[in-house]
Amino acid sequence: MFRYYDIHTHRAPINPDVTAIVSVDAKNPVIPDHEYCSVGIHPWHTDAAKLADLEELAKHPNVVAIGETGLDKLVSTPLEQQEELFIAHIELAEKLRKPLIIHCVKAWQELIRIRKNHTSDIPWIIHGFRGNGELARQMLQFGLYLSFGLYFNSDALCAAWDAHRLYAETDDSNRSIVEVYRCITSQLSITHEALSREILENLQFWPNPLRM
Repeated sequence: MFRYYDIHTHRAPINPDVTAIVSVDAKNPVIPDHEYCSVGIHPWHTDAAKLADLEELAKHPNVVAIGETGLDKLVSTPLEQQEELFIAHIELAEKLRKPLIIHCVKAWQELIRIRKNHTSDIPWIIHGFRGNGELARQMLQFGLYLSFGLYFNSDALCAAWDAHRLYAETDDSNRSIVEVYRCITSQLSITHEALSREILENLQFWPNPLRM
């Protein structure tokens, strides 16, 4: 029996066939006892004072990724402050050898600039990607991975699949990862099993427990 992989969610899965990474904000941290999780300071809630706490939280054995973190031009927090925190997350991900979950809204050129200055073999994953195919190919060119939920651009999805840099997620939706798989596999004309195999292959760069 194959497993479903949800690499970014805000709710612990009910389905026993799902492996999920639950997002935890360092501003109000609760590390789940029996779930994998990611931990970070969201750009909506930037707070440099939480950086010291973040590193300690990130060392927890249940934490398999750093984030979500990133850049968002639609919030009032100055972009310069967001960038400083984002770079601190990048450095922590490198130090702990854990993937980076990225939130990016209308700050693509800034993300590319930062990526050029921080080349890494640690996966950088743009979660909830809804950009078009051209933007997707640009992100893929710089070695980033794209994670898709229920709503996506089909050209972008196909580009990520062809590049072998695709993940699936539910984010804060009440819908299940099974439904997300159904949407993605229908668009790609593949089976759920094929999608799970591909995501599992991409998990080879993540901490070992996820691949068991």
